[in-house]
Amino acid sequence: MTDQPWVAPGSERPHQPGQSPAPGQSPASGYPPAPAPAPAPTPPPAPGQPPSSATPPAYQVPPPAPAPGYRPPVMEFRPGVIPLRPLTLGDIYGAVVKTIRGNVAATMGLALVTTLVFLVPTTALGAWVASFESTDFEPDATGGEALPLVGTIAQYIPSFGTWLSTVLLTGIVAWVVGQAVMGRRVSAGQTWDGVRGRLPQVIGATLLTTALYTVAFVVIAALPVVAIVNAIQTKDDASIGIAIGAGLLGLLALLVVMFFLTTRLAFVTAVVVLERTAVVEAFRRSWRLTGGNQFWRIFGIRLLTSFIVGLAAQVVAVPLGIVTMVLAAGAGDLSRFYIWQAVVTGVTGLITGALTTPFTAGVDSLLYVDQRIRREGFDVQLVTAAQQSGAGTPTTGPTVR
Repeated sequence: MTDQPWVAPGSERPHQPGQSPAPGQSPASGYPPAPAPAPAPTPPPAPGQPPSSATPPAYQVPPPAPAPGYRPPVMEFRPGVIPLRPLTLGDIYGAVVKTIRGNVAATMGLALVTTLVFLVPTTALGAWVASFESTDFEPDATGGEALPLVGTIAQYIPSFGTWLSTVLLTGIVAWVVGQAVMGRRVSAGQTWDGVRGRLPQVIGATLLTTALYTVAFVVIAALPVVAIVNAIQTKDDASIGIAIGAGLLGLLALLVVMFFLTTRLAFVTAVVVLERTAVVEAFRRSWRLTGGNQFWRIFGIRLLTSFIVGLAAQVVAVPLGIVTMVLAAGAGDLSRFYIWQAVVTGVTGLITGALTTPFTAGVDSLLYVDQRIRREGFDVQLVTAAQQSGAGTPTTGPTVR
């Protein structure tokens, strides 16, 4: 037996349960129609079934129940390279890579140009200064005769150029990241137009930060230096022991203070460029945003980033260092060695600056955005700004306070 009655060819098929009746017909009652043409007494409905005179409701099959522990995916609003929520380490690193790939000219292109501008003259100056080094490789030389002072100074001149280019690139990348968060791609020209008005503040903030680091170094190193000088003069075993202990404690204290200051002042450049504030206010903002329990998270991510970038830099620096030793081998004086050393230092700074500075500066900028999302509800402000401005026109960045 089948559930449906037989229908003669050409006749109208009887109404099926769950279907809407044809126009002009009344809805069928009960479950499947009885096979007999005459109505028969209807038995009482079984438990759990509706009365036969009631119209069956249009039930829908419910979706299958989710597996235990399943959570439906959360919809994220992502106008740009990051989801507008507190960021994870993977979010930050992935967004930096997306920003660089989506804005190659504005990141790596400007990084290459900037490092060339600063490193070409400083490398040439370092090589020229190194040419005045006249100290020879003399095994029996002592005292000042064995101190290659000129060559030592010369090899650090290109490093100064690298530092200057890094200062500028940090501000440039911060502005590009601010646009990428809003879903905008920018050219090198647009980036320069957006940053150049803030360069005096970026340079001022960098000089003030360097001054603070220098003061901290001098204050912490004063006691060990006094102890070492006293030990040299007295040549006493106790004084030497005190000098060694003071030196170790001073080194440990210096590391702690430097790690602390670099973390608390990590957002100064991002605040100067993206919030367009004064230098002193940028220091206050960075200090507030990096305080509390988030200090350790910021410190850990920046330390990991420095480790990764350092490994990448060594991949470039070690082969170039070997080349330097080969080129300077057999030289009877140090001038040739230090000339090559200055040149290699400049080339290394050029390559590593163009490759690694956009990454480190991008991480700091996204950490700044992440802290504003966590502390100030910045994600809500970014949603509003993205909806109002759209993704096509570059602006000064997420400056909403």
